[in-house]
Amino acid sequence: MSKNNPVVLNDNQIYDIKKLVSETRQFFGVHPNVPIGNDIRLLLEKKDILLCEYPFSDANGTHTYGNITWFKTDNDTITFIGLNTSSFYDEQIFAIAHEIYHYTTKSGKAYTPEIDYEDVVTEKQADRFAAELLLPTEALKDAVMNAFGSSNMMDIPDNRALRFIARMQCDWWLPYQAIINRLFEEGFISESQFDKLYEIDCRNEAGMYRRLLKNVDAEISELLNKRTKTMGVSHRIVETVISNYEDGFIDDDEFVRTLAMFNKRPEDFGFCMEAEIDDDLKDFFESEED
Repeated sequence: MSKNNPVVLNDNQIYDIKKLVSETRQFFGVHPNVPIGNDIRLLLEKKDILLCEYPFSDANGTHTYGNITWFKTDNDTITFIGLNTSSFYDEQIFAIAHEIYHYTTKSGKAYTPEIDYEDVVTEKQADRFAAELLLPTEALKDAVMNAFGSSNMMDIPDNRALRFIARMQCDWWLPYQAIINRLFEEGFISESQFDKLYEIDCRNEAGMYRRLLKNVDAEISELLNKRTKTMGVSHRIVETVISNYEDGFIDDDEFVRTLAMFNKRPEDFGFCMEAEIDDDLKDFFESEED
């Protein structure tokens, strides 16, 4: 999604990504013209991917949106997507879609541990896949044609373009910059339009774009621009923790500590326990909340 990645994908790479997006949507049972949006979390279960949500803080000026981890057991391969919920909510959705590319293609550092950094071409492909998965080309083209009677947005005023983008964001739940990228890479806007639109501060509450977004749908505008900072984990993981406790593989203290990592307590699942989080773990959680 970042403009800072200078890689330009060739026609074959783009064709392969569009084909993979079509296959992935078919696998999910999602029609090409149907938004995925918030439902992307539910779709992960169909891929048997476990989602772990946690609000990680920025470190040394860097920010991680998500990552993928996997390991093999005797009978299975278990895959996790770690999602940083200190990101804005629309960025969280995009990050999950980005990681689905790595999972589907078995690409990236998680599948090539000998590399120190993510390959810029692979990251560009993952971003393009995420954008295409969340907003397919045909759906975008239909929206442009219906709004302007043409696939050419190059002569329309900026304010009209922003109103269109705001409607698209409320319908499809991509980050603002990702929609600008989609319009440019599909040839609907010029390079000068792209540069001008991309630099708009879409998060500024008092800015023009945010006001337009609120007028399209105030509730969705609020959600997409919220740093949710939620802590959670796929239900399958919670059930495994509970089963391990019930089978005696972990004791009371470890059970409480493990659930607390995901902001849950034994009583949430019908257990009455006196074990409490120790002071060190309390301090850890309190520091993460600051």
